[in-house]
Order: sequence, then C-alpha cells, then structure tokens
Amino acid sequence: MINRRVIGIALAGAGLAGCAATAQQAAAPQAPIGAAPSGLRRQALQGGAFLMQTAQLGASKAQRADLRRWAPFEVSEQQGLVQAMSLMGEATTPPPLVGEKAAMLQQLQSANGAAFDRAFVMAQVQGHQEALNTYTAIAQDSAAPPADRAIALLAVDRIREHLAFLQAVPARV
Repeated sequence: MINRRVIGIALAGAGLAGCAATAQQAAAPQAPIGAAPSGLRRQALQGGAFLMQTAQLGASKAQRADLRRWAPFEVSEQQGLVQAMSLMGEATTPPPLVGEKAAMLQQLQSANGAAFDRAFVMAQVQGHQEALNTYTAIAQDSAAPPADRAIALLAVDRIREHLAFLQAVPARV
C-alpha cells in the first residue's frame, strides 16, 4: 500500500527543489539583452549556419532519397536553434562562412550526383562532430547562461542521433 504522507512529502520536496533552482537561476548573472554572443555561442551559430546551408543544398541536390528527405529536417532544426537563442534576447545572426567552411560549401555547390552525396555526407559528419564538441562544451560550462546550457543539453542528443545516421550512410553510398 502506498503511504500518502510519503508521496506528499516527496511532492513538497520536489516543489521546493524546483523553487530553489528557479531562484538560483534568477540570481545568476545574465548577459544584457542584445549583447554579442559568447565565443561558444558564436561558434555554435557559425557551425549551425554551415550545417543549414549545406543541408539546403542537400534538399535539392542529393541523389539519394534518404538524404533528400533528411536534409529539410536539418534545416528546420538549425532554424529552431537560432530561434531558441533569439528568444533569450541576444544577438543570433550567424557570422558568414569563411575559410574551410566556405570552400566546402563552394565544392558542394559545384558537385552533382553520387559525388555530391559523398561530399554532402562528409561535410555533415564533420559539421556535426564540431557541433557536438561545441554544444558539449556549452553544456559543461558552469559560467554559461542557464538558457544556453539547456539548449546545449537538448542539442547534444540530437547531434548524436544525426551522427549515427550520417556515419551509417557511407556504407550505403
């Protein structure tokens, strides 16, 4: 038989713990509204821009049906991450792609067929591995704003799922 007092005490304790966590987060220093993004957030935004732009190409250029179906989900996910970051009131405009990322995007733009599919998968795997490192660092950074850490915690599992899918693709290409 369930002891109702134990359940009541457990629920009250959970409620107090939630209040304490909320108070602790409210007391934590927050970046001012409209502030420039932190280095890790800027890195996440730039990596997300790369993933989104390459996925936009994949949605229209991929030869393989599974890649064409998957690419719009990646675009939507990256847009959602930018929207979530903007809800925190901080600057969320992704910086332009430069260097290696710009060159990879250019290669994808000129590739077609199976060559595009291989380059697309390689770019997405590399981008997701970098995103995993960045979001893991944000999630583990005790100085990061709580909202950044929450977004990062949610993103890490999705990134791992995407890597599992993408890393299985070369075996099928």
